[in-house]
Amino acid sequence: MSSATVSPLDSQAAVREPQLLRFGLRQMFFYVTLLGVLCASLVATSGPWPLVICCSTLIIAAHVFGTLIGTRLCDTSHEVHRWRAADPYVESDDPVTLGQPVCLAEIDLPPTTPLAFHSPLGRWRLAIVLGGILAGATVGLGGIVAVLGADVKWPGLIVGGVSSAVLGGWTAFLASNFGRVSHHAWRHANEEERRG
Repeated sequence: MSSATVSPLDSQAAVREPQLLRFGLRQMFFYVTLLGVLCASLVATSGPWPLVICCSTLIIAAHVFGTLIGTRLCDTSHEVHRWRAADPYVESDDPVTLGQPVCLAEIDLPPTTPLAFHSPLGRWRLAIVLGGILAGATVGLGGIVAVLGADVKWPGLIVGGVSSAVLGGWTAFLASNFGRVSHHAWRHANEEERRG
């Protein structure tokens, strides 16, 4: 039986609505146990470890939840289509198709702007990113030494310097891309104004 055809037995009463977040008692006990272990580990640790455990757990839980939803959507797509086809009051879920093939040359599309073009990372942008990395490492290490003084050890300086360098390089990369896009948009707008 294809997904478009529904047998007479497949009425709205016979076909149940698919549920994405369906789980049993065993899964619920497993999740409650994991939550209990997480809360116990947060209480048993001290210092920065509760924050590390909590953030790591949230990242893993978000990944698992996203994978679960994606897998359930793939697995239940045929059931959703069958359920919608069994209801005579719901429109069909088939994709919309055009009656005739469309030739792109016949459509009057606006001209492509320079914002649609892709260019490789130039030397000047690479220099800006490297400058951002050096500036981020310098400012970060200077701030760490100024705030903590002699209390900070070498591993803390290394981690802080690398983190600050990454943040500085990322900020410089975003700023250079934003500046380039803004410059192209401004130049294109001025060219269109001169033509008009």
